[in-house]
Amino acid sequence: MSNPRKPIFDAVRPLARAGLFNDPGNILALDNLLDAFGVPREGQATSLQKTQITQPKPHQTNEPRWMIEARKLMGQREIPGPKHNRWIAEGWKRLGAGWFTDDETPWCGLFVAHCIEAAGLPFPKTFPRAMAWAEWGKPGVPAVGAVVVFKRQGGGHVGFLVGENARHYYVLGGNQSNAVNIMPLDRDRAVAIRWPSGMALPTPGLPKMSGGVVSTNEA
Repeated sequence: MSNPRKPIFDAVRPLARAGLFNDPGNILALDNLLDAFGVPREGQATSLQKTQITQPKPHQTNEPRWMIEARKLMGQREIPGPKHNRWIAEGWKRLGAGWFTDDETPWCGLFVAHCIEAAGLPFPKTFPRAMAWAEWGKPGVPAVGAVVVFKRQGGGHVGFLVGENARHYYVLGGNQSNAVNIMPLDRDRAVAIRWPSGMALPTPGLPKMSGGVVSTNEA
């Protein structure tokens, strides 16, 4: 499948003479801008209607503290090639898994651990292993901010619930198409919904959402 972003990058390529696109951060900023306008990435469907997610505007003051941090991180992504996203690469050591040093190791658990820690809450020592989150905290209910764990071939995936439709949960997570974003995942893959110990369970219920490319493998 052709890359629908290539003509856009070609159009602004003269700016590279000034060194603008030698900085991976600037490339990331342009990618994020194209995300906001619904321009699909290479390998994604080219239908705007299919890729654009319809969701209610989040009321961050009513959301759990960790969700405020999670939404701030939307757009963080891996850097292709030998360079690594510093937020990911340095986050391993900061959170206690310094044996990882790159942005290519599956990092969904790192993203969730970072957000949970930012809310002043404990997280599993084995946080890099997504399935470890299935035993974290206490059983939860489908609600915005609940930690949801999915099975996948060769491992698992973890993120935060933000919405649903008849077949999918919408998940704000890391390492989803190599980035922090919101994607729909099949409900049938979910194996656990968890909530922090010591906190009252929220009222069950998720906003109705639609659209998006369904994630099938978050490795």
